[in-house]
Amino acid sequence: MMELDIVFADAHCHSNPVEGFGAEEICKKFKDLGGWFIALIGLPPTHYGLNLSLTDFLKAHRIAVEECKRARKLGMRVSCLIGFHPAEVDKLVNRKGMKLEKVIELAEVLLNNVISLFKEGLVDGIAEVGRPHYRTEPQFIVASELIMNKALQYAKDWGLLVHLHLEQGGLVTVLDIKNRIEYIDIPVNKVLLHHVRPGTAEFAIKFNLNISIPALEPLVRIATTKYPPKYVFESDFIDDPKRPGVVIEPWNLALNQLKVFKKGIVNEDYLWKINVDNIVNLYEVEPP
Repeated sequence: MMELDIVFADAHCHSNPVEGFGAEEICKKFKDLGGWFIALIGLPPTHYGLNLSLTDFLKAHRIAVEECKRARKLGMRVSCLIGFHPAEVDKLVNRKGMKLEKVIELAEVLLNNVISLFKEGLVDGIAEVGRPHYRTEPQFIVASELIMNKALQYAKDWGLLVHLHLEQGGLVTVLDIKNRIEYIDIPVNKVLLHHVRPGTAEFAIKFNLNISIPALEPLVRIATTKYPPKYVFESDFIDDPKRPGVVIEPWNLALNQLKVFKKGIVNEDYLWKINVDNIVNLYEVEPP
């Protein structure tokens, strides 16, 4: 149980009711350690045992929406985000033989589905879009960027938050996204660079971009020691029993922050800022 007067937020987490714990069990465990907010991000269809068809991508969106409903029934504040992960570009081309222009068309259909679900009050944003963080064909990166730009435009048009999945390129990555934000003219508070690590985080904070940092114990120690409270923590948990602990469970997100508190590295005001104030401002939710 909690050992201090603070609550914890997970800014980016996946749940899998088909293969993993599912949102209900995840949120129960997280709440036991003071979890009050979770941003649940939809997974690609293959994570749910589905295929790479338009029908199954749409089914995956619906699964994610239902997971968000389950989390809310437990009293959690929830932000529900779905989109088109950049790794799907490679999969659709290499596994299905789809042409890149058809991949982009599919992604646009899915982004339009996000807007439809938003209009129904079922989702809150787009996640995740961006670039692959691994070596791949240059044309796949270009396709991913075209999809990211479209997502940012939709997010601007509808006032949605968008989570970006990116490489860890330090200043280069940060300047690229800063320039895209300015060119598309989307409010900076509507864009989150997710899974940001040291080497890139410093530059993002310098340019006032929103970032979420994986709450692995070494990164929690680095962030709370070196950075002002201008970020949020995420688990980026993928809820896959074949890959346990990837990246980290939400309950360990809380425990790792408790560890640095006990060591005197950080105080309650700092933890409140990153777990409540920044979350309220970014996700536009009521505070606990």
